[in-house]
Amino acid sequence: MPVFARNMVAASQPLATQTGLEILRKGGNATDAAIAVAITLTVVECTNNGIGGDAFAIIWDNKSEKLYGLNVSGKSPKSCSFGYFIKKYKRMPFIG
Repeated sequence: MPVFARNMVAASQPLATQTGLEILRKGGNATDAAIAVAITLTVVECTNNGIGGDAFAIIWDNKSEKLYGLNVSGKSPKSCSFGYFIKKYKRMPFIG
């Protein structure tokens, strides 16, 4: 069903939705709300969301009047080899 609203937050978990709405109520923007929702989902739906996940966003900046597309998905950068992570972390992390 279509929904029309001036400010809206949608998430798979009600607590995450409430968090995003609270950020908007306190004067935050859509990006602030999206980050808050993602952080909340990391806690309440930890098997479906977390550090290292994909992110896609279309962001309108009123100040510059420009539309930005964000695609944060796929493989790690080529320079981040397995050896890089072993050197940095000493062992492969199993959680987080």
